[in-house]
Amino acid sequence: MFVLALSPKPRSVTDVQAAAELLWDQLEHVHAHAPFMALSGQLLLGVPHDAHSAIDAIMRCARLNFCHIGLGIGTLYEPVPDQADLIEGIAQRRALGALEAATHRGERVPISVSCGDPDLDLELEGLLRLLGHSVRTRTEAEWAVVDLLTPGVRGQQKAIAEVLDITPQAVSAAIVRSGYHDEIDARGGIARLLELADQH
Repeated sequence: MFVLALSPKPRSVTDVQAAAELLWDQLEHVHAHAPFMALSGQLLLGVPHDAHSAIDAIMRCARLNFCHIGLGIGTLYEPVPDQADLIEGIAQRRALGALEAATHRGERVPISVSCGDPDLDLELEGLLRLLGHSVRTRTEAEWAVVDLLTPGVRGQQKAIAEVLDITPQAVSAAIVRSGYHDEIDARGGIARLLELADQH
């Protein structure tokens, strides 16, 4: 199982209320066994449905750039509740420990992973930080295009161009600049490693 613990950094944003609304809006889109909920003002907890959903949640948080992120991988007591405040087990404890580690590091994208294998933790953290940094540095124009893309669907560029009132060539250029296809491929590779970590 995958558990994500998040801690917003309100000092890094000028409008805390607006930032909180942005965060919840992003987290609502994550496919989760137990949806994210606030356990306190500084702690949000959720149980993504699978490895791909965990990566999705992490990248949504990296995009906003004001959260420390802790990912715990392991077992939870079964049956696993569908309310995040009721979950217990190794994955939950690891997520909280990873979040604590993330808050004490100076990385540009503060993500920490705990799966019980320190070497695999470091490798996953490095990959997630690289991907998170790539996502975080997209421009608003690139996001306008990327947000309208559905992975694996062909022939979207003309429709997106019409929605945004730009040329299909501009859409294509934005996709290339955004690194969107690299992100999708990288997500697949990282998900495989997360699934491997979950089998330990």
